[in-house]
Amino acid sequence: MPGRGRGGRGGRRGPGASSEFLSQASEQVQPVHGQGFFYVGYRYIAYYLVFDYIDPLGYYDAVLRDERLYEEETTKLYYNMQELVDQEEVVVNGERVRPRVEMVDIGFRGSRSRVFIVFALRFRAPLRRGRNVYENRYEPEEIEYSYEAYWVFPPGSRVLSVDMGPGSEDWDIVGESTLAIYGRRGGRTGGYERIEFQLP
Repeated sequence: MPGRGRGGRGGRRGPGASSEFLSQASEQVQPVHGQGFFYVGYRYIAYYLVFDYIDPLGYYDAVLRDERLYEEETTKLYYNMQELVDQEEVVVNGERVRPRVEMVDIGFRGSRSRVFIVFALRFRAPLRRGRNVYENRYEPEEIEYSYEAYWVFPPGSRVLSVDMGPGSEDWDIVGESTLAIYGRRGGRTGGYERIEFQLP
């Protein structure tokens, strides 16, 4: 499977946590925010999904102190995310494409109780100069935590139109070649995305 990030933390060593603690602590981990960063090239689209969590009992602190637990956790996260993206129907210029998870990493934001998990994904896409259309169909769902997604296109590109389906997400085109999408907690995803854009 693709590699997991190391983040310069070196080999994880330390006393192992009990199975009982790990089970209880994992149940207390709560997602609080998400961000996506999409980068469009001429033959591919690469993106990073970053999820923030509150971890009051230190589940991920225990995981990152133990090499075996870290490998097990990142492997589980990899397959769970790959299963999710496999359920999406992603189409570029009428051709089905297959996003693949390339990396998973876990870290902290200034405190052991504030955890982030990042996924790096990419896929080959039949993009061309001129007009292109990206579409994604997936199961609509309630938005459990707020998030933002940013699409960055090459210099000289133009975002021509955006359709986020019947959900509650908002979006804004910035400087013609950057698209920002906003989902707010308590809203609902539309189950469909369509971005029409022009590459130079």
